[in-house]
Amino acid sequence: MKYFTSEKQFEPHVRVRKWFYRIVFWTLSLLILLALLRNTDWAFTFSQLLNIPSTVLLFCTLGWLCSFLFRAIRFKSEWHQFGNITMASALRLAFLHNAAVVLVPFRVGELGYPVLVRQLVNASWQQCIRSLLWLRFQDSVVLLVLAFLMLPFLSPAVRIAFILSAFFLLLVFKPWWIRLLRTRYFFMRQLRAFLHQRSNAWGWFWSTANWTIKLLVISLMLQNLTGLQSLQTFHGALTGELSALLPLTGPAGFGTYEAGVWTGLGLPWQDIKVFMASIFLTHLFFLIISLMGAGLVICLEVFDWYPMHSPQEHLHG
Repeated sequence: MKYFTSEKQFEPHVRVRKWFYRIVFWTLSLLILLALLRNTDWAFTFSQLLNIPSTVLLFCTLGWLCSFLFRAIRFKSEWHQFGNITMASALRLAFLHNAAVVLVPFRVGELGYPVLVRQLVNASWQQCIRSLLWLRFQDSVVLLVLAFLMLPFLSPAVRIAFILSAFFLLLVFKPWWIRLLRTRYFFMRQLRAFLHQRSNAWGWFWSTANWTIKLLVISLMLQNLTGLQSLQTFHGALTGELSALLPLTGPAGFGTYEAGVWTGLGLPWQDIKVFMASIFLTHLFFLIISLMGAGLVICLEVFDWYPMHSPQEHLHG
């Protein structure tokens, strides 16, 4: 089965230029990672790793897998009008799309989403791209709201009051927003295409559940590997995930993710350098789980053991 679009369709000079940019940025990201890990205390990290209870490792593994379950449920909600997509098919898309995003540089792996969607439903490329943009918009809003609520730059009372006021204004002025969106202005026409509203409000719930469980298990692993307070490691996990919103990230997020976690922990370099190996191993632990899930899906498909539905089985196109 074909998972990625071949680059042979591009002109040779285009392929050379694309790979030049990829190699340069990957090299810079790996140099950042090596610089961060240069003076770290590996002995401390491995001693902490050996002392982690197996129940914590099991909880982190199951929690991380639950995040894929929430993504699969949100995908089913997103495309429910196109037919009954099985949970197995939705999980397959969640694992393979995540692997594409992780392994392909410059966020090009995001384009695996429309390819995978069109294997399940009779949707146009334009519909798939709009869906991808909407899901990423949801994720960005959820992460930024969590950052606003959790990162220590305002008092908790002010932050909660601001969020509640924003929701109140959205509800009160909802008829006005709807009338504005229905106007024929160019910007509003483009916004309507983006805010297609194919999924219901539960999409926001599943996105929040996905990010909440991810941040909790990352924070728990960081806490066990560093010995820092849970709230501090949660801040580190949050800023680490926020680094993934950058248009350019390292291969599998290496380098940029570690720098993001360092920012959230709020420690000076003399203190944080001891924990850099712990941050790296946390990143590697959850990355391996994600890639093993995608690898399992591919292996099951190779032996024709994975249940799949073709687009022809979904007649609502």
